[in-house]
Amino acid sequence: MNDKGFSFDERTLALLREFDSSGRLPHAIIIESPDEARASELARFLSMTAVCDADNKPCGVCKNCLNAQNKTHPDIMYVPLLKDKKQYSVDQIRDIFKYAHIVPNEARAKVYIFERCDERLSAQIPAQNAFLKLSEEPPQNVLFILLCQNAQRLLPTILSRFTVIDLKVEERFDPEALDAARAIAEGITESGEYPLLKATYALSDKDRAGQIIAAIRQSLRDALMILSGGEPLGDKETARKLAGRLTKKKLIEMIALCDTTDTRIRQNVNISLLTTWMCGEFRRITWQR
Repeated sequence: MNDKGFSFDERTLALLREFDSSGRLPHAIIIESPDEARASELARFLSMTAVCDADNKPCGVCKNCLNAQNKTHPDIMYVPLLKDKKQYSVDQIRDIFKYAHIVPNEARAKVYIFERCDERLSAQIPAQNAFLKLSEEPPQNVLFILLCQNAQRLLPTILSRFTVIDLKVEERFDPEALDAARAIAEGITESGEYPLLKATYALSDKDRAGQIIAAIRQSLRDALMILSGGEPLGDKETARKLAGRLTKKKLIEMIALCDTTDTRIRQNVNISLLTTWMCGEFRRITWQR
């Protein structure tokens, strides 16, 4: 892998090296970042890697790389919105998948890049369902890249079948919030209910509750990163425990649960009722088939 000319953080580099060591890129990738420039840089790197013919990809000097760099490669498509549309339509997605089966023009692979998918796909459930056909019958030598700021606005089934690369920066938490989050994560992996219920009592401290929820969310995202082949950003031990106990789908549902809990805490709901509900939801997600 040749990352010369690109400025990736160590976490992203580690994931890219995993792709490189496996000998191939995943056929479907979601890049999540609040920084559109960083997400676009990674998408450009991946597209160059997909079309480059050199051994150490992307070489950056071959015709395919230069055209990919300049966004003029005939086999790399930045999928536009149709005229007067604010969302990708299901018919547009189906047409793209139909043409994706046609052999590339110049390179050995084709790349389709969809930008701002949390805005352009979130309200289009049929269009997202059309993407699921990609996971079931992916065309050969085709890479689909979805860029978004908040991947949680996409369907859980999409997130569970795509490789998610999270480019968010590491959040900093105070030690007590981290300890509380760690205890809740431990409770999630326990078979009994009492450890989790006891651990969530820490949320009664409303001044620290937001940080605790954010720390739990970070551990869940790190666990999802592990299952996607990457390295955790925060508490590695906790993330690995969660990854060993939960599937991608369950982790995604728990991340959404943290978002809902955080919103309700800000609305000053009864914290005792909220923690009881939260525990019940964690248990339901953990034990569902």
